[in-house]
Amino acid sequence: MTQATPTAGPAEAGAATVPAVPPTPTRSTSAGMSAARRVVPPLVVAVAGVALWWVAAVVADSTIFPNPAEAVRSLVEDLGKEDFRANVLDSIRILVIGFLASTVLGSLLGLALGLSAFWTRAILPIFYAINSIPKIVLYPIFLSFLGIGELSRAGFTFYAAFVPMFLVAVESTASVHRIHLKMAASLQVGWPRLVRQIVIPSVLPSLATGMRMTFGLAFLGLLLAEMFSSSAGIGYELLRNVSLVRMENIMGTVVLILLMALPPTIALQWLENRVVWKYGGR
Repeated sequence: MTQATPTAGPAEAGAATVPAVPPTPTRSTSAGMSAARRVVPPLVVAVAGVALWWVAAVVADSTIFPNPAEAVRSLVEDLGKEDFRANVLDSIRILVIGFLASTVLGSLLGLALGLSAFWTRAILPIFYAINSIPKIVLYPIFLSFLGIGELSRAGFTFYAAFVPMFLVAVESTASVHRIHLKMAASLQVGWPRLVRQIVIPSVLPSLATGMRMTFGLAFLGLLLAEMFSSSAGIGYELLRNVSLVRMENIMGTVVLILLMALPPTIALQWLENRVVWKYGGR
């Protein structure tokens, strides 16, 4: 007698033919990869920029053009001086006040104006015309009314960021889907609830982008004001080094300005990504 060979049952046959499923990445792994994609490219560009600067200094072989090490050394020496540190802290204080004030007032006024189609058509072209004027051209007006000093610096910092932020807020509010507003009106939704539940979630991504963009404009306005008519601030320190042709100090101050701008820019970029991820689909 021949012995019959056993055959695999249906469950065993099915188990044998099921392909292996690759393990899915965990949440922590995905977050780490996403963070790496955001951080690594800027770091690569920064390192490449420093390397290019160093190569240019070596090729130029000039006593006037410093290399990165010399610029950083002069910056460390400047930071050891009490007057220099006081000027840096003064600039940071005015920048924070001017940027926050321009963001809050620009967003609120733009939100209120954008809800009215008539006022949007009437005022928006005027502000676009004002925004097209080079900022430094209007600085003498600030000097005439606010004088030379801290008030004119803060006012010009506020103005440099307020107008763009206001325009972003108006445009984003005016572009809210009208069908949503009509549906809310048909349901007799009150204005406070309409603004809170429909308008604000719709404009938040644009406002977050506007904040990131206007921070640099506020910083630029502050530096211009300090360079042209001030006896304090990091812009004043930069202009004084230029007048004395101290290239190491000039480049060191430029490095400090970049370091001052980097953390807020990264934080605002992170905030923008979070807001867009949460409200971008509305």
